Amino acid sequence: MMSFMNSSNRYTFLIFSFLLIIFISPCLAVSSDILISQKGSIMDWTDAHIDNNIIATYVSSSSPPAIKVYHTDGTFFKSVPLTSQTTDLDALEISDGRVYYTEYDKSETTYWRNETVYEFDLSTGEKRVIYVTNGPQQRVTKIVADGDHVVMRGGVDETKLILYTRSTGSFSTIVTTHNSIHGLAIEGDRILWGGNRVDREPGREIHIYTISTGEDSIIPESKSVQTGGYGDLSGDYAVWEMRAKEPYYIKGVPVGGESYDIRLTNLVSGKTRSIEISYTAPLIVPHISGNTIVWVKKPRVDYNNTDIGTIRVYDIGTGTFSDHASEVDGISDFDKGRVVWNKFRPASFWLTTVSEENLPGISSVTTEVKTETQSSPQQNPTSAESPVGPVTIVSSLMAGIAGCALLKKKR
Repeated sequence: MMSFMNSSNRYTFLIFSFLLIIFISPCLAVSSDILISQKGSIMDWTDAHIDNNIIATYVSSSSPPAIKVYHTDGTFFKSVPLTSQTTDLDALEISDGRVYYTEYDKSETTYWRNETVYEFDLSTGEKRVIYVTNGPQQRVTKIVADGDHVVMRGGVDETKLILYTRSTGSFSTIVTTHNSIHGLAIEGDRILWGGNRVDREPGREIHIYTISTGEDSIIPESKSVQTGGYGDLSGDYAVWEMRAKEPYYIKGVPVGGESYDIRLTNLVSGKTRSIEISYTAPLIVPHISGNTIVWVKKPRVDYNNTDIGTIRVYDIGTGTFSDHASEVDGISDFDKGRVVWNKFRPASFWLTTVSEENLPGISSVTTEVKTETQSSPQQNPTSAESPVGPVTIVSSLMAGIAGCALLKKKR
C-alpha cells in the first residue's frame, strides 16, 4: 500500500512538472515591456526616440529642464540639461550617439521668438549650435538624422525642409511647399516626406527625396485624398498609410469614412502593395526597421479612451503578423526590433522588443527603467541578469504551492 502511494505521488509530481514546463515556456518567449517612468501629466509636451541601445526622452514639466537618456537594459545613462529654467523643446532626435533638439525660451513672445537647434555628443559631452531660426513664426518642429545628414522641418507653418551636412557644415533648403509637411524620415541617401499634393489637387502624397542627386519623386499610388501623409523608410522600402476608402465631405473638407490601409513600396522595383486593410479598426502611423514593420492597431475609434491599441507587427520576409503589448496609444519610434510607444493615461513611454532581427543575444524579459529619483536600477532584472519575468515567477510559485497542497492531501 505504501509503495502504491509513493508511486502515485511520484506520478502526480511528474504531471505538475510537465504542466510547469508548458506554462512557463511561453512566458520566456513574450516580448519585453520596459516602462520608462515619466514625471508629468497628459498636458505636458513629451517625446522619446531610440537609436541602437540608447533612448532619449523629454517631459516639459521636468525640473530642472533636461533630456534624460537611458540604456535599453533599464539603466540611466546621462542627462542633457537645457539652457535655463525658462527653456523648452520643440523637437527631439537621437542618432549615432548624438542627441539633436530644438530649444526655445518660453518667456519670449511666440510670434517673434527664435529657436536654436543643438547637437549634443553623448560620448564627449560636447554641445554645439547647428541652426538658429531667423524671423517671425519660424520654427523647427521635427528633426531626423542619419550619419552625415540632419534634416529639419521648419519655416512658417512647417512648410520647408532644411538639410544640414555635418562633414561640411553646410545648409540647404531642399523642399519648400505651399502647405504643411507631415511625415518625415531619413535612411542613408533618401528622405521621405509627406504633404499636400504639389499640383494643388485634393489630397496628399508621399515624396522620396534623393540627397546625392537632388531628385524629388512621388510614389504614384499615394496621390490621393485617402493618403494621410505619414510614413517611414528602411533600406529600399517605404511604408506609409492611407484610408482604405474615400472619406465623405462636409463643405469640401474630408471627414469621417473611418478605414485604414498600410502600404509598402519597394523603391527599387517601384511596386506598392497593401499590407493590411481595415474598415473599422484604426491602423496608425507605420514604422519600419530592417524587414519588420510596426503600427498601432485599435479595435475601434474611441476619443475618450485612446489606450486600447496593440502593436501590430509584420515580417516582410515571412509575410507573417504578430501582436505585442496592450493599452497602446501611439508609437514614437522603432529601431532594430525595439518599439518605443506611449500610454495616454497615465502619460508614460514604454519599450517593447517585437523582433530579434539584428539583436543577437537579446532575451525577452520584463524590466523597468528607473529615473534618477527612483530606486537603483540594479534592483530590477535585465536581459543579462534574468531570463524570467515577474509573471513567470508568480506563475511558478502559484503552481508550486498548488502542487505541494495536492501532494499533502494525498498523504
